[in-house]
Amino acid sequence: MTMSESNKCYNTSAPKQPYRPVVIVHGLMTGDVSTMQHLAARIAELHPGTKTYVIDRFCGLASLEPLWRQTKKLADDLLRICSLHPEGVHVIGYSQGGLIARGMIENYGNEHNVRTFVSLSSPQGGQYGAECFTKMFPALTARTAYELFYTRLGQRALSVANYWYDPRHRDLYLKYSAYLAVIDNVKQQNSSDFNLKQNTNNDNDLRTMMVNTSTAETSDITNVAETYDDSSQMIEARVTRAIAAVCAATAEIAKRHNDDNSDANSVQLSSVKVTSVDVDTVMTIDSAYDNDYAEYSINSNPNIKKLGLTRLQRLVLIGGPDDGVISPWQSSQFAVLDSSGKLVPMRERRQDDIYSDNDPIGLHQLDTTDRLVEYTVPGVNHHEWHHNEKVLRECIIGWLD
Repeated sequence: MTMSESNKCYNTSAPKQPYRPVVIVHGLMTGDVSTMQHLAARIAELHPGTKTYVIDRFCGLASLEPLWRQTKKLADDLLRICSLHPEGVHVIGYSQGGLIARGMIENYGNEHNVRTFVSLSSPQGGQYGAECFTKMFPALTARTAYELFYTRLGQRALSVANYWYDPRHRDLYLKYSAYLAVIDNVKQQNSSDFNLKQNTNNDNDLRTMMVNTSTAETSDITNVAETYDDSSQMIEARVTRAIAAVCAATAEIAKRHNDDNSDANSVQLSSVKVTSVDVDTVMTIDSAYDNDYAEYSINSNPNIKKLGLTRLQRLVLIGGPDDGVISPWQSSQFAVLDSSGKLVPMRERRQDDIYSDNDPIGLHQLDTTDRLVEYTVPGVNHHEWHHNEKVLRECIIGWLD
């Protein structure tokens, strides 16, 4: 659907009933209030009286935490918001936040009351491009990333690894992917994928944090924030240690491949030299938020996951060819690459995949009942989607009834 065509699909005049609340989930390495508050404010201006909730958890470095940790904590917020608004809510997930939002909607398929889910330039088909991590891990390339991401270390250390989709190594993807393959319902849940607790004798600064939720309300915008009994430096220390371990691993990978485009010996995380980092640290640290990952109650019922999406009134997928980060950019519309590098659009992912006859997550059902909407918008850089006025007016606002 083009943006010009979209205006024929809905009436933007004020509805008789008040607008439903909107929950906004930020992306990778973003998330402070100012990052997404512009979007919240513009929604409230275009739809006066709209209550918006900006999720302010897992900001900055914390957004690199494994996605199931983030999904569970944000789901607590979402379900609480849903309970406050029995009329239903809308969810906008930007970039990585779109995957977290889908995970919440699927995992709590029989509990949420989300009506419209807007996936804003989110790698729903996975990421296969180094653009999202080259600044942080210059020794890592798209060609070699699977050697790290498709390991227990990679899955435990970095959110990006949880949705890395290397089409040349689908067997390893299905074996190790602890998040994307699970929410795509193409992989049976393995408890070992999610059990991050390996050693109870860890450093004190990485022990369990008790997390409380508070809200700071300004006008019609509510920032759903987190406060820690301990300093927020604790989670940063954990993520910093994980990143340093990953840097060490990427340096070794680069050395093995004699990558001329990387200086493996110079890879550093701030002042921490990776050569001094014990990679095994990440393998033995406790979960940052609990003593037993079973507490997260990851839903293993495939029917619940499918129900989560099919209960939606609308699924809106937005992306574009000039994104520059999501790779392939069509991943924003559930496309992937095959082993030869050829694009496989969502509707052609039929062989034991998300658009197969058994319709594992309900995309086919949404599509055939005209509840799946796609927008391809050229000229928008990845970091501009949530600020772009045209995208908001022509692709988003009309679906937020």
